[in-house]
Amino acid sequence: MYDMVNIFEVFLPQLLRYPNPTDPLNGEAAAMLMKDPKAYDVKVKGRVDRKIQDHWQDIRANYVTAEYVAKYATKEQVDEAGEQSDDSDEMSSVGSYGDDDEDEVQPAGTMEV
Repeated sequence: MYDMVNIFEVFLPQLLRYPNPTDPLNGEAAAMLMKDPKAYDVKVKGRVDRKIQDHWQDIRANYVTAEYVAKYATKEQVDEAGEQSDDSDEMSSVGSYGDDDEDEVQPAGTMEV
């Protein structure tokens, strides 16, 4: 009688369609439902619409990311990028700054004490 299919297909939809404002979990929503059912419907629909929009934005962001990965993160692209970085000049290291005394940076001024 109370298997998961019954809960999801019967119990939850009825609970959402016919809320019980006399025993609420959300007192503000229950008061609005009892005093002004039309305002309650508008508020609930607005929240549902925002949730749907947020959900679609997440889906679009995931799609764009997946599209980018499919286009630019292929094995060939990664291998090609690795070959290009090997050909570039060596990066400087901290130790290379002390080698040339002629390019030594002089302080801009003295600090008064």
